[in-house]
Amino acid sequence: MSSALLLAAALAAQAAPPARGAAPAPAEPARQAASPEAPVPAGPPGLRSDKPVRVDAEEVRFSWKTRQVTVVGKPFVTLLHDDATLTCRRLTGENDTAGRLRVATCTGEVKLVRGPRTVTCERATYDRDAARVVCTGSPVLRDAGGTEARGTSLTWDLGADEVRLEGAAQVTVPGGQLDLEPSAGPATAPPAPPTGAK
Repeated sequence: MSSALLLAAALAAQAAPPARGAAPAPAEPARQAASPEAPVPAGPPGLRSDKPVRVDAEEVRFSWKTRQVTVVGKPFVTLLHDDATLTCRRLTGENDTAGRLRVATCTGEVKLVRGPRTVTCERATYDRDAARVVCTGSPVLRDAGGTEARGTSLTWDLGADEVRLEGAAQVTVPGGQLDLEPSAGPATAPPAPPTGAK
């Protein structure tokens, strides 16, 4: 039920009282209508920061005091941001002062899919501002070609579309993807000058 989450986030942003002694937030200037020449808002390359984060689930619980949200799926919670999809059994998250999801932690049969690549793990932490997902608990990265990479920690920078695998990393590449052509052999050293030549 993404509408329940969006409603909770919107209510949290509107209902939160300002901190004691804090000045009221300045009014946000009116946004100009998008034109074909208008640039896309700045953000990490490869991930559209102007796209909303959408969460679909069976149950949503929101704490007004802590701005924390707990989302439970039956069977799965789905978090979508641009072209990345994160699914899991349970998601806990923290919202920013505007009510937008800032950080989310997924547990239980976690799966991250982006294009032809899929990561599975036990726990994933999604950081919206950094455009990054960190997977722990036996992460495995697979691509459509059959390559598989394992380690103890996997960090996927969604903006740069780069993955860093750490801790006893192992990569398995299908034989058909390896270059098995014989090489010209090792480079040979130039002949040594003759001995005793003057």
